Amino acid sequence: MMTHNGGFQSYYPPSAGNRGNNFHRSNTYMPPSPYQNPGYLPPQPMAPPQPLPPPQPLQHSNTYMPPPPQNTYMPPPPQNTYMPPPPQNAYVPPPQNAYVPPPQNAYVPPPQNNYLQRSNTYMPPTPPQYQNPPPYPPQQPPQQYMPPPQTAPYPPRPLQRANTYMAPPPSNQFQAPMAPPSNFNPEEDCKILRNAVHGIGTDERAIINIIINRNLAQRQEIRRAYKACFGKDLIKRLEGDTSGNFKQVIKAMFMTPAEYDAYCLYKAMKGLGTDEGVLIEIIGTRNNQQLQEIKDVFQREYNNTLENWVKGDTSGNFKLLLVALLQCNRSTNPNPDINVCRADAQALYSAGEGRWGTDEATFIRIFANRSAAEMACINQCYTQLRGKGLLKAIDKEFSGDIKKLLQTVVGGLLDPPGYFATRIREAVKGLGTNDTKLVRVIVSRCEIDLAYIKQAYQKIYHRDLLHDVRSDTSGYYRDILTGLITRC
Repeated sequence: MMTHNGGFQSYYPPSAGNRGNNFHRSNTYMPPSPYQNPGYLPPQPMAPPQPLPPPQPLQHSNTYMPPPPQNTYMPPPPQNTYMPPPPQNAYVPPPQNAYVPPPQNAYVPPPQNNYLQRSNTYMPPTPPQYQNPPPYPPQQPPQQYMPPPQTAPYPPRPLQRANTYMAPPPSNQFQAPMAPPSNFNPEEDCKILRNAVHGIGTDERAIINIIINRNLAQRQEIRRAYKACFGKDLIKRLEGDTSGNFKQVIKAMFMTPAEYDAYCLYKAMKGLGTDEGVLIEIIGTRNNQQLQEIKDVFQREYNNTLENWVKGDTSGNFKLLLVALLQCNRSTNPNPDINVCRADAQALYSAGEGRWGTDEATFIRIFANRSAAEMACINQCYTQLRGKGLLKAIDKEFSGDIKKLLQTVVGGLLDPPGYFATRIREAVKGLGTNDTKLVRVIVSRCEIDLAYIKQAYQKIYHRDLLHDVRSDTSGYYRDILTGLITRC
């Protein structure tokens, strides 16, 4: 029988050595019975558990929801669960596979390989296959200028006014200065020039009138007479009272041609850098006598040889050709041998277009030693052999300064007016003016072939030389240049 303290009551009386019954309870803990009422009925078996009702949505929005810990998976809320609105300006990612309209004016590329196969559907053109472009044709002048024959130069123009110096036919031979006329008085010109520069200010008009109305020989007489009368050098006196390009023209006009060429070469090589264009123009177009005079003046004025300066400021085949020209060994034969010219033309072809690479030594040997008549014959033979002249062959085989020098030698020998017309055009075309080149060409050719240069300029470029020079110059500088061009 169970007692109220949770133990068992034995029906047998306890023995002396054992209090209670013989049933030994285990060491299991039995809690005391909570039931003190003896009339309490034992609990009935419990009913099976009922399922929990489904969760109901929250009834108010101000319930605080603690944020989930970082990197903790949060299951998606059940359907119809209230989601609070996102904070302002918060990015809400679109649902997956949702259509996102493109922004306005945004380019939407067409689908790849998804063009409709119907008649009115636009089909983009097939991109053309890349092809190598055709070879770029060399730039040609507006109209190919044909140099005049050696036996029929440009026809001389009639004199425009009395006492105007008329340039002789174009030739690269040295032109002897004209003898002063009998009524020429250099002392009177010296007085006019002294009054023009004496005191405050300068009478530029008086200086221009004397320069453009006197030839080279007369200007040299004035220079000597001025030093004899006033004990001063006329060039230095005029340099002190003039400036700019006007001063450069006056200084050049009272120099001899050899002095002016030597001065230009010295300025081109003095200091850092070298103006190769000046060396090409002067050394490539002067004949033996002119080059020898230039070398003598250079040695006297600058205490060194022109050849040494050229060697120190140039290099390569360009230097070799310049040094060869300075030897003054060019032939003066006016009657070339046709067989020798054909052999030279064949040698030039074999050294250039007829081989891989170029034999520059052959070109240097022929171009530095043949006369103008022989070079004209060689050019004709080369044209018969290859269908094109020496200028095109040089343009194909050479580049850089050596190319310009070879072309200058050909142009200076075969067509001096055409070559110098090209130089003037280079000085005045485009933005700005190359005044140094313009002054050098006009002053050095004003008493040789400037009249024929004007005609060549008109024929090649269909422009008036006087108009172009007037448009690119100003002041007294313009007046003296246009005066020199007009008088020839």
